[in-house]
Amino acid sequence: MPFASRLTLLWLAALAGLVAALCLGAQDYPPRLLWAALAAYDPADPGQAIIAEMRLPRVLAGLVVGGALAVAGVIMQAMARNPLADPGLTGVNAGAALAVVSGLLAFGALPQLVIAGLALSGAALAAVLVWLLAGGGDNTLRLPLAGAAFASLCMALVALVVLTHPEARNIYRFWMVGSLAVAQSQALAVLAPIALAGILAAAAVARQIEALMLGAEMGSALGLHVGRVLGLGLAAVALTAGASVAIAGPVGFIGLIAPHLARRAMPGASLTRQVALACPVGAGLALFADLAGRWLLRPGEVQLGLVLAMIGAPAFMILVRRMLREGA
Repeated sequence: MPFASRLTLLWLAALAGLVAALCLGAQDYPPRLLWAALAAYDPADPGQAIIAEMRLPRVLAGLVVGGALAVAGVIMQAMARNPLADPGLTGVNAGAALAVVSGLLAFGALPQLVIAGLALSGAALAAVLVWLLAGGGDNTLRLPLAGAAFASLCMALVALVVLTHPEARNIYRFWMVGSLAVAQSQALAVLAPIALAGILAAAAVARQIEALMLGAEMGSALGLHVGRVLGLGLAAVALTAGASVAIAGPVGFIGLIAPHLARRAMPGASLTRQVALACPVGAGLALFADLAGRWLLRPGEVQLGLVLAMIGAPAFMILVRRMLREGA
């Protein structure tokens, strides 16, 4: 099947998840009410108000977060030359978490837009520090090692603050798990373009990163500046993962498993095509997982990060086992 057909099918599946997430939840609504809410919104209708004001920002956040984390995972696995790598290895998630905890400790409860700004700033600073720790990033091995070391330090500081300051713990614990329920239109309008910029940057640098997968020496022989290419790749990961963390907290699993599913959707695809395929795969994963969380305990809900952990860990173990069997 041609690449365009595969990509179209994946986006149709993600679109089905979007429609289902808008119609279903604590209270189910028929598609005609969804159409009315989108085409001729009447705020006096409680069903339309729930769809347009509560579910729509949440669903759009799922599209952005899922797609961006999936792309970050594709780039990170390629740069690290490790199929088990994920965006967390850059230290972006940990840097964002430390920035949020520090802000909550200093100022108490904050608006979601301010928390998003703190998270994005912490993610960007973490990416820069990891780049410097890796010595400019001209070695594909040093980059994930520096990221892992920095992430460990940040999370140790987070644990220290949270354990010694109950007020910070109470505010922080909901954000830390990862949830689309905290997404707000204001923050999404600011962060979605940042995530899109990261996705475009990843697509632009993917071909060069793919050349580096043959080895830094081979990349240099092909005329590539290894440090610059890895720096651009890290910037793409920082933008995509940083915006995602700022929107929904440190959501796991998507950046780890979505690249594998994208590669299975089209075996042998170039890294540029993997980036394109990973977007709808990640978006669909986020939307369906969030929908499952809202259905499991309705009218309550299970947060997205917990649902992904429950579903993703066994699925990833099965996938790894299958990869090992195929490689044997």
